[in-house]
Amino acid sequence: MRAAKGGLPLGLTAPMAPITRADLPQGEDWGYQIKWDGVRLLADIGPDGKVLLYSRQGLIKNNIYPEVVVLIEKAALGRCILDGELIAWTGSRPSFQRVLQRERMRGKQGGTRLTPLRNPEVPAAAMAMAGGDGGKQLAPGGLSGDGGSLLRPQASQEQPVSGSLADYAGLPQRSRQQPDLGSEADSAHQAQPHAGLAYVLFDVLAAGDRDLRGLPYLQRHEVLHRISPGLPDGMLVTELYRDGEALWHWVAEAGWEGVVSKRLNSLYKEGKQHKDWFKKKTALLLDVDIVGLKIRDGMAASLVMSADGLYFGSVSLGLTGEMRALLTSQLVPEGAFAGGSLQAGAALPFAALPDDLKKERVVWLHNPFPCTVTGLEITEAGQLRHPKIAGFGRRRGE
Repeated sequence: MRAAKGGLPLGLTAPMAPITRADLPQGEDWGYQIKWDGVRLLADIGPDGKVLLYSRQGLIKNNIYPEVVVLIEKAALGRCILDGELIAWTGSRPSFQRVLQRERMRGKQGGTRLTPLRNPEVPAAAMAMAGGDGGKQLAPGGLSGDGGSLLRPQASQEQPVSGSLADYAGLPQRSRQQPDLGSEADSAHQAQPHAGLAYVLFDVLAAGDRDLRGLPYLQRHEVLHRISPGLPDGMLVTELYRDGEALWHWVAEAGWEGVVSKRLNSLYKEGKQHKDWFKKKTALLLDVDIVGLKIRDGMAASLVMSADGLYFGSVSLGLTGEMRALLTSQLVPEGAFAGGSLQAGAALPFAALPDDLKKERVVWLHNPFPCTVTGLEITEAGQLRHPKIAGFGRRRGE
């Protein structure tokens, strides 16, 4: 079942992906999950316990995330293929920018670590059905309550604390030792509690020698759910909820990315050739730092944004003529670009000058200032698509 060079496991051309939809489908046939804002990763665990991590394009990512490889290998799940999202936890929600930063740093020198994590809990009043979350410690930012997961079949009432995925997919049992994460993972847990990587699982494609793609999604999720209590810190099975509207309200209030709706009897299909998984995304409202001004025709034309220390693009929508004049008079020094230079002011705040700024005149600010912006989405390049200024300063509580 291992992939040929340059491809995904099981001969897939693309992992199953949700389709954008403006509303949440309703009915007893649907379950709902938090949309975790990270990068897609498939983990192919071989018979020898060795792990291959794949991007959604089929690229092997072992050299980018070696500590995740170690974590999964020492979880001793047996032969299986997992599907999930690698996220960077900030203490209150995932940060897509930090995952991209980790990608660019190529390996453990990136300095990110594995973090304990659990599913956020929606209020009990909104979600009447209770369920487990694997007992992982939630970093600050979750809501109190008893959850609201789908009621599990009777067979799952005895939650195992260990066991391979094959055990819980009805396959022959194998011996499994409790995870011993060793020095590499131990060092990860010495990190500050508000930052780190976590591998959030939402599907399993194979267990042992059995292809599970032909099982209904609820059964595939149940296989994951039953091994959840034995997973080490840094791995999490995302919960499945009955009340999509209640979950949506929680996600919107907490500032998370969105909700994925899944038909409970859906089979695993490639790409978007289905009508079974849908995503509804919240409108982004983000706090950024303005670190520079793009200058055109002698005036401030747009603001250069930084998020988590990374280049986040430029924003001009929402800037009035009066604002541009004020910014120019206060922050652009006389003769800033004398001699033909394109850069002026403070030192470059990024590791390298972004490509789309190389032909722009930019004044870098000695004292960056906070700004709140809206946008459609964060691109794979780590920039905000269609940004608009919502206000200056930080939002309350941020």
